[in-house]
Amino acid sequence: MNAARDLDPIPLDERQLEDSLERIVPQPSLEDLSPESSGRLVRYIVTSSLEHGVAPTAVVALYADLAGDELAVRYADRRFMLREVPADWREVENRVADLELSARERGLDLAAAWRRASGVAMHGQDALEQLTRLAGVRSPGAQRQRSIFDDPEDLDELEDEDALDAFHERLADREPDLIDLDAEAQQRIRRFAIEERLERGLPPVELLDLYRHLDRAGDLRAQQYLDRIYVEQLPPPDWVDLQSEAGRLVDMAEARGRDAGRLFADLLRTSPSLDSMAALQILLERLIFQP
Repeated sequence: MNAARDLDPIPLDERQLEDSLERIVPQPSLEDLSPESSGRLVRYIVTSSLEHGVAPTAVVALYADLAGDELAVRYADRRFMLREVPADWREVENRVADLELSARERGLDLAAAWRRASGVAMHGQDALEQLTRLAGVRSPGAQRQRSIFDDPEDLDELEDEDALDAFHERLADREPDLIDLDAEAQQRIRRFAIEERLERGLPPVELLDLYRHLDRAGDLRAQQYLDRIYVEQLPPPDWVDLQSEAGRLVDMAEARGRDAGRLFADLLRTSPSLDSMAALQILLERLIFQP
């Protein structure tokens, strides 16, 4: 008996060989998914990054949202089954980390702002774009095409104007929320909403001044937002949340014999660059730990 021959593999015909080998299919990326599934995944990544992890039920909910989209489920499996972090998943995490750092430098708790905004945000919108606006960072947006004959400094100024104008136009398909406004308008309106509650109402001239400022800036969208409150008398949820948080400060200050409006004004006087929401949180924490 020829031992070497006995060890030779049994030859396979081509059809058997094809059946015995699994096809190597490229792993999907976010770009390969439908806009709906990609948006749900990006929103999950943003939330998980800001919260530094989420409950297992959030993963279950994500898979439920992706049910029926085989490609999206395969993408999620890369992260949760194969324990692999796709490159574009990591890119989203890095972008969130950059935005969080930028917001923290200005005294803004971006994770808290995201939690508040998520309750009223339009989930069809791009999550990273929403987060960029919340962080007060100008979104790159569409840029005017450059020419080799253009002055680079002039073009930079034009691009800034174009990006800003995109947030000043009225919304035709729905009413705007705070996160739909540019960063400056968000800051002014948040401060107005907080001070109005802390002071138990502001003089009408303060509201007129706010409208005048927005009019001079050509910010029709921010005026549209204010109209929801003062013209239509239907305050949006994010406005109600702001005033509720300010109301909590009023109650805590009164319980300790303090005036919330004065505390808020004094803090912003000493730290004028402090974001109004950050100032509110600082005061709440001080009162919580005050004996």
